Amino acid sequence: MKIKMSICLRCLLIFLFFVPVIGIAGCISIQLIAPYDQKTDDGVTNLQKVTAEFFTKIERQGGSLPDDYKNHSKFYDDSKIALSVLLVRASAISNNIKTVKELESLSQQFKKLEEDHKKFGIPQAAVPQLEFAFNRTFRAILTLEVAKKEPKP
Repeated sequence: MKIKMSICLRCLLIFLFFVPVIGIAGCISIQLIAPYDQKTDDGVTNLQKVTAEFFTKIERQGGSLPDDYKNHSKFYDDSKIALSVLLVRASAISNNIKTVKELESLSQQFKKLEEDHKKFGIPQAAVPQLEFAFNRTFRAILTLEVAKKEPKP
């Protein structure tokens, strides 16, 4: 009888200890990813629009030769600045490594496009594939950002 009482007492003590601990732990919010950022969303959307305008212009004029690069240097400069702003902002937000990595990937795409434009130009036939590749990265960033929005009650 004494053994049964001591087992029951232990069970009761364990129960009284773990129930509040589990209850408190269940109320704690653990954030594994950064919250939604409207400015990142807007910045990426605007950069996508400017990039689409660039590709449309290149396609409409029948491609772009390496000598034409200088005519598009403002686009590359503006894109570099916009990406720098987005990267600094995204890096300043805690738990935002996924967005930062996607923005770094996009930055590399722009860098490669600019290098190729200087060396080889942009053939008209390559525009749809280039635009598709850029849009895939834009879509990945925006999908991630929109997924961060908390559902409205």
